[in-house]
Amino acid sequence: MLDIETAGHFKIRSIRSIRTARTSDILDQGLEKAKKKRKRLLKKFNRTHTQKLLKKISQLNETIKNKIITSRKQQLNIKVQGNNVKSFWNAVSTLEGKKVKEDIKLNLNGQITDDPKVLVEEFADFFASKVNTLSNNYGKLDYSIGNSSLNITIAEIVAATKRIKNKLCTGEDDIPMKIAKDIVLGHLDLFRQFFNDCSSKGLPERWKTAIIVPLFKSGDKEKVSQYRPISNLDSLSKIYERIVLQRLNSLDQMDGQFQHGFKENRSTVTAALELQDFVASKMDSGHVVGTYSLDLSAAFDLLRPDIFLETMRNLLPLNLLQTLMDFLSNRQFRVQIGKTRSSSKRLLVGCVQGSILGPRLFTLYMRKLGDIFKDAHLVSFADDSYVSIARPRVDEVRTALEETMTVHDTFLRSIGMVTNVEKTELILFSRKPIADTLVITVNGKEIKAKKSIKVLGITFDSNLGWASHLEKIKQKARFVLHKMKFLRRYLTMEEMKKVITSHFYGMIYYGAPVWMTETSLSSTWNLLNVLHYKALRTVCADYNRKKSRRLLDSLVKRARPHEWMKFINVKTAIQLTLLGESGPPLSRKLRDNLYRNDRTGKISFMDTSRLKIGKRSLQNRLKTVQEFQINWLDGISKDRLRIELKKSFIKI
Repeated sequence: MLDIETAGHFKIRSIRSIRTARTSDILDQGLEKAKKKRKRLLKKFNRTHTQKLLKKISQLNETIKNKIITSRKQQLNIKVQGNNVKSFWNAVSTLEGKKVKEDIKLNLNGQITDDPKVLVEEFADFFASKVNTLSNNYGKLDYSIGNSSLNITIAEIVAATKRIKNKLCTGEDDIPMKIAKDIVLGHLDLFRQFFNDCSSKGLPERWKTAIIVPLFKSGDKEKVSQYRPISNLDSLSKIYERIVLQRLNSLDQMDGQFQHGFKENRSTVTAALELQDFVASKMDSGHVVGTYSLDLSAAFDLLRPDIFLETMRNLLPLNLLQTLMDFLSNRQFRVQIGKTRSSSKRLLVGCVQGSILGPRLFTLYMRKLGDIFKDAHLVSFADDSYVSIARPRVDEVRTALEETMTVHDTFLRSIGMVTNVEKTELILFSRKPIADTLVITVNGKEIKAKKSIKVLGITFDSNLGWASHLEKIKQKARFVLHKMKFLRRYLTMEEMKKVITSHFYGMIYYGAPVWMTETSLSSTWNLLNVLHYKALRTVCADYNRKKSRRLLDSLVKRARPHEWMKFINVKTAIQLTLLGESGPPLSRKLRDNLYRNDRTGKISFMDTSRLKIGKRSLQNRLKTVQEFQINWLDGISKDRLRIELKKSFIKI
């Protein structure tokens, strides 16, 4: 039950906690009846000691055991068929009899403790001191700049509420998202007034309190520094944030064309494609290219509200800016382990990573980053930025990189960020091997170039090849297929097809438009074909290899690697082209290289490459698009595009 008070500031509290069924619960009425019946028979047996009753109890034990196994399989089937990667692997671990979640233990002054009261305070002190130390204890609590309302409409509330996913995690209110959505949609007039009052009078204090759960990263599990904070917020506050985000996204792009994070029609793949296109085109012109990624410490936690205010003061409507400043100011958090919570800790800087608004506010905060580079190419996804410089000679690249990185580091420090130059990754792209390793010096620290660099989950080699990336795919695929083989005994063939699609092909084909091309080496296609048919044999439980590849294709009906390459490359190119001016720079480049054959009417892209390396640019490897007979240039929906592409390129 929800209680809303309107005296002064709004307060929301949960009068009665609502328990929702967990996906791990075994819900079976027949099972519950059998357990109750067994309990009654056991009581009777203890009085009479009748062998007939003992036999019935034994039969009930067997029935209960079978029902538990069946019910557990049903619950696991629900988990493994979802798209949530974490839930999937937790379900697999459960099937294998492994403990999914271990209790947290910390080594404090040589003593191992698992007392939740001690742990929550230790984590709270650590997270607070880390941010305060990095930010030099800078900041203030309040940034009031007005009290005008956003004039939120019912249509905005409905759109925002329906878009939010249902999750079981809760904040201070202990209200699951599904319940909160039902409450809002059932009382739209009330919440329109409530949300508008929040925008003019300020957010309820509890909405500014995050419940933080420590999540282990890597290394020593007994060290507090090896955990990162994951924030849970009140469900109603997330709906309000979604409304504000919708209003923010309706304005013109203000975070720069270089930013691909948290924007419609942008992704990690479009960012990687943008970088690949620049490197390939410069190498095609005979240049060498130096690319670096400067490491940031706790970037989201160091956003300074005062700098955000000055950056956005003349770019946002006053009522929207006022709402954002209220969201950023006077925040606090509590750490929770199990049911134990720490005392509250105040934060003077930062934006909440678990929030809906936080990531978008961070990209706006970094909007001026693109203005500081005179002759460098910048691609960003949230706090991950990749800066590239192309020159004819290596010594020229070295000098330009040192100058650019110094300017980059100075700018980041001026807006409160903390850089780790020693953790910065550097790579030199070249068609021919470079004898000496490139070394640059920034702030007195040396940075050596690597043979490969990981860009948003895709590994780039120094020759713009993909040997390192394919090796990682091979290792991951071996592990996943082993787990899939074990999982197959619990799932039907149709269920297994869904699991393979989500958790195997989704993994090996991640970033395919970047590295999967017509000019890929034969070894690449050999590897992908082997992995493809191993997956199909797992689906069909054909471990003795009795079925031919043609039969496997007909049974599973899954696109072969070469077909998928054509499908995904053409789909990506068309979608980017149709974005036009609203898309990334690559969209305009694709549109400039577009032409229509007057005689045949076919649409294609001009190949402007001089050398083979130039084929790595997206627009130079799109001869396949001529096979697509649909006139898509005047616009086509995503659903229809997908259907027509399947008809053209997937022949199974």
